[in-house]
Amino acid sequence: MAEVKTRVRRRLGEASPPARLRAVLGLLLILAMVVGAWQFGRWEPRLLPVRVIEVEGELHHHSSRLLEATISRRLNGGILTTDLVALKVAAEELPWVGRASLRRVWPDRLQVRVEEHRPIARWNGDGLVTAEGIIFRPRGGEMPVGLPLLGAEDDRAPDLAARYLQWRDELMLIGHLIQALSVDRRGDWRLELVMGTELRLGTGAVEQRLARFIASAPQLEAAGQPLVVDLRYSNGFAVQWERNSDTGFRASSDRSGRSGHRG
Repeated sequence: MAEVKTRVRRRLGEASPPARLRAVLGLLLILAMVVGAWQFGRWEPRLLPVRVIEVEGELHHHSSRLLEATISRRLNGGILTTDLVALKVAAEELPWVGRASLRRVWPDRLQVRVEEHRPIARWNGDGLVTAEGIIFRPRGGEMPVGLPLLGAEDDRAPDLAARYLQWRDELMLIGHLIQALSVDRRGDWRLELVMGTELRLGTGAVEQRLARFIASAPQLEAAGQPLVVDLRYSNGFAVQWERNSDTGFRASSDRSGRSGHRG
C-alpha cells in the first residue's frame, strides 16, 4: 500500500510542471492580446484614418460644414475604432438636429444622415416645439417668423402641441387662425385668434366650449368685432365687444351665459 501511494504522488508531481506551463502560456497569450489591442488602437487612426465625412439630409438651419466640423472634433479613432454612438450624440446636441445616424463606408468615409426638428410653434417665448411635443431652444435666439405662440410648463408640451394641431384645423374651417394658445398650472385654457379675439375656455369641457364658439362664430362676427368670448359657462358665453360694435347679440349671449357657472 505504501508503494502505491508513493507512485501516485510521483505521478501527480510529474503532471504539475506542464499544468503550470500551460497557465503561464495562457497568461502570456492574454498579455499579448492586450498589448496588441493597445497597439492597434494607437496606430489604427494613422493606418486607417477617416478622411471624408458625408452629410445627408435636408438641411435648413445647419450647414453641412458645421456638422462636419462638429463630428471632426469628436473623432477618437480611425474608420474601425471611432465611436459612432458618441458622434451621434455630438450631432444631436446641435439645437436644430432631431435625429442623426452614422455608418462606416470602407475604406475611409463616414456617412451622416440627419433630420432637423420641424417646429409648429414658438414655446414660452424662448423656445420652439415640434408636433411631437419636443422642445428645443436655438442658440442666439434664432426664431422662425410667423409661428404661433404656445405657453405652458414644459412637461405639458405634448398635450399642448396635440391640442393646437387639432384646434388649428377646426378653426381653419371657419376662416380663423390661432395666434396663441396657453394653459396655466391650474389647467385654465386660453386661445387667441389672429383676428384679435381671445377665447377663455376654462378648466373643463374645453372641447365642447370651443365647439360652441365655432358654431356661433358667424352670428358673432355678423354683430361686430368680439374682443373676448368667455366660454366658461355651462350653457352659453359672454362677449366683450370692440367699441362701436353692435351690442344686440352681446345682450342675448350674456343672459344665456349667466344662467350657468364658470370654471
